[in-house]
Amino acid sequence: MHQRQFKDDPLKPISLLDELPDQPLLSSKSKSWKGIAVEYYHHPANSLVSPPLAHHLITLNCGTPYRLVQQLDGQVYEAEVTRGDMILTPANRPTEWAWHNEVNVLHLCLEPALVAKVALEAVEVDSVRVEILNHFAAADPQIRQIGQLLLAELESKKVGSRLYAESLVNALVVHLIREYSTIERSVQQYTGGLSESKLKQVIAYIQEHLNQDLSLEEIAAEVNLSAYHFARLFKRSTGSAPHQYQIHCRVERAKELLQQGEMAITDIATQVGFYDQSHLSRHFKRIVGVSPKAMQQSSKNVLWISKSVQDCTA
Repeated sequence: MHQRQFKDDPLKPISLLDELPDQPLLSSKSKSWKGIAVEYYHHPANSLVSPPLAHHLITLNCGTPYRLVQQLDGQVYEAEVTRGDMILTPANRPTEWAWHNEVNVLHLCLEPALVAKVALEAVEVDSVRVEILNHFAAADPQIRQIGQLLLAELESKKVGSRLYAESLVNALVVHLIREYSTIERSVQQYTGGLSESKLKQVIAYIQEHLNQDLSLEEIAAEVNLSAYHFARLFKRSTGSAPHQYQIHCRVERAKELLQQGEMAITDIATQVGFYDQSHLSRHFKRIVGVSPKAMQQSSKNVLWISKSVQDCTA
């Protein structure tokens, strides 16, 4: 094992993912996710001496247990990090790490500006009062689940759904503020949903842009709401998260096009916003109960019978 020490100004904040000696196996850099970078690594045994990080770092163990030593704020932390455990390291703190065997980890790098923005929207407190606290080798089922869902998005190797990923990131940040910050107030709860006019406006916007990878902020801006408040109010109004509703809209539009019988399934998939035919087929069968191919064939049969009846009565 050799020690990795960064050569830049030891007091200048850095982006850890740009400085790590290993290359990520998977990365969100091409996904255009706002406020977060997500990368999956296989790290050999190593040690790191890092300047302050420019972001809040969550490291999630996705593999076998490993022994980790961390030095932070003059204290030494040491523990066996089991599968699913996370290490939360706040921004702007010099840190040292050492581990003595190979590890498979997911790094979630959250921009402080995003945390401050969500704190203002969700908790309605000024960002200067929000301090994310260090947490070492902890089991947190919610962070583990969100991490696994983001990792699954990386593993898909296709253009990611910004709407889905950003919804997950917002939920992650709210959880951090609730459980790992100095804020004691609970996140504000809402009992109502969107007004009828705003709901119609949002649905129309989603329908008009089915083939686009919309972000949560884009849709929320249509009704002058923050992404956090919009997502909560939309779910209360429809019973579905925005990304789930978007998928249902895409499936319904695909169903209409299949019944017309004029387009190939692969073209329909692209037109309504799915990655490809298999992506359409997976969601179509889950929601409608039959495959697009079966729906298309059934519609062709109905059209043929209708035409035959018309020919006979002509």
